[in-house]
Amino acid sequence: MKILVLAAALAIAGCAAPVVRPPPAERPAMAEMRSFVIEGRLQVRDGERTAAVGLDWQHDVERDAWLFTGPLGQGLARIEADGRGARMTLADGRRSEAASAAELGEALLGVEAPFARLPRWVTARPGESAEVREVDALGRLRRVVDQGWTIEYTEYADEGADALPRKIDIHRGDTRLRLIVDAWNP
Repeated sequence: MKILVLAAALAIAGCAAPVVRPPPAERPAMAEMRSFVIEGRLQVRDGERTAAVGLDWQHDVERDAWLFTGPLGQGLARIEADGRGARMTLADGRRSEAASAAELGEALLGVEAPFARLPRWVTARPGESAEVREVDALGRLRRVVDQGWTIEYTEYADEGADALPRKIDIHRGDTRLRLIVDAWNP
């Protein structure tokens, strides 16, 4: 009888809504990471449209610079953004300007990408309004919902509790981005 009651309680608990946790306290190494350089690959998909590019990203508090490259490493475009707006230079020399990197990124990649939030997400430091849905045994983020976007940390660079993410899946609706970080240079 006790086993049946326990089994019923577990079954009911399994049907409950996921627990929403506040963001974990920032680990010291990440709390101090205000600038970084990432080398990696970005895959984007929005319905039927897809793109895959190489990515070199330099971030600091004042400025971001993204170099997007093709499969053979040739430069496709460079986007730079700061407090004055964003500028894009294509491989053929054409230039564009916009209020934000997100506008230029959408023109380049064909999908909406949350460029303004990416610095926090790639360093596993979601904003205060984010809902942490899952963490691993070491307390590292696994799944977060922030401003309607779901961020899934599918792999970390190493097994340490303060390891940086290596694979990140970001999605909202039909829009999906996968960032694979080949090298971190904090």
